[in-house]
Amino acid sequence: MRRRGPGKVFPGMIRRVPAVMLLVTVFLAWEDAPAIADEKADALRDHTPEPGIFPPKGAGVHLDGDLVFSDPINRRGAIRKGGNMPRHYFAMLPYGMVRYHGAPADVRDIPPGTHMHGRFLLPMKGEEEAIPLSGKQLKRHPGARHNHVILLEDDVSFYSRQGRSWKVLGFEQGAGPAPRLKLSVEPVGPEIEGGINKAALFDIDGSTRIWKGSRLVGRDQVAPGQQVQVNLTWGPFDSLATTDIWLDDASLAAFREVQRQRHLRLIRSRFLPGWVDAVKNGDTGGGEITVTFFGGMDPSLYSDIRGMKGGKRTTKICNAETTLRTWGYHQEYSSHGNLLEWKEIENPPPGNSGFQARFKVGQMLDGFRPGRIVRAKGPWTYVLLPHDECIMTPEDLERSRRMVLP
Repeated sequence: MRRRGPGKVFPGMIRRVPAVMLLVTVFLAWEDAPAIADEKADALRDHTPEPGIFPPKGAGVHLDGDLVFSDPINRRGAIRKGGNMPRHYFAMLPYGMVRYHGAPADVRDIPPGTHMHGRFLLPMKGEEEAIPLSGKQLKRHPGARHNHVILLEDDVSFYSRQGRSWKVLGFEQGAGPAPRLKLSVEPVGPEIEGGINKAALFDIDGSTRIWKGSRLVGRDQVAPGQQVQVNLTWGPFDSLATTDIWLDDASLAAFREVQRQRHLRLIRSRFLPGWVDAVKNGDTGGGEITVTFFGGMDPSLYSDIRGMKGGKRTTKICNAETTLRTWGYHQEYSSHGNLLEWKEIENPPPGNSGFQARFKVGQMLDGFRPGRIVRAKGPWTYVLLPHDECIMTPEDLERSRRMVLP
């Protein structure tokens, strides 16, 4: 029997089989694409931070609400979205950043009632008990487990940072059981995740502060066509009410500078925070430590420490905890250090300043370990801190590890 040779095979079949396989492969890949995208989104949303590692961009969830409670010493608090919603308790991550009036800030700077936007992550490993939520609370409000914040900012910081302002359309008299005057606005600029992306009505009354050229002005200065910035708070029947309206850049710049100076005063007395990346022990009790500074601070603070390279002045480095609280007499018991090297990191992740420093220290403190928090003093004036801000005893440390819920 003669065998059929290759020339007897239908040539069209040879071409069709790979084509069919290709179509099947493309179809299966197309079918799997949404599932892969969902998995990546879920992984980002439920990312668990770890000591010594900054989270990826986009990690966590966006939440907003009025600040209704705060513990400024331990950098914690609670926001509430609407009058009928439960409080959402939070703790700032050690590298968590706060912004107020467009400038770096601290939880202590935010007045109660200020409407805030935040990026909320799961607790960092080892900090799961910082916000002591019961199983019943988590069952009723699963989102409560995202309670560690990497960024918290008021409305004017949130919107202006992303190129958004509001165009005034005019005033409207509200209806209903408690009619209120409304400021009618529409957004100008890009659409923003978690923001108001359509025309809105904000309550406005005699308590609203209206700023122009660094001074208070009357409501008659608000006119259709103006582009303004606003800060908001809760209003009756879960509306949003204006606390401040800035009619021009000069008025907002004045607020920004006041807040920046407040921030400088705080950090110069409490020192610039970061965490230890690496340690090299010396033979005589000292050694070297490499520190990455946290982000969100005024640029001049990093420049102050960078300018100490060359031995003109020695810095001081002390232990701190995840709340950024230092131990008592942190200046007296800190270790003197000489700046040996200053590196800049390209495209740093959220929470990372992009600045890493290597110090030679005369004494290795217990907290000089990879992943632990330290604070470094620049060429700033000595300030004695109030004792209740410091951790004085092991009992103080234990109390600071868990938030006391009101």
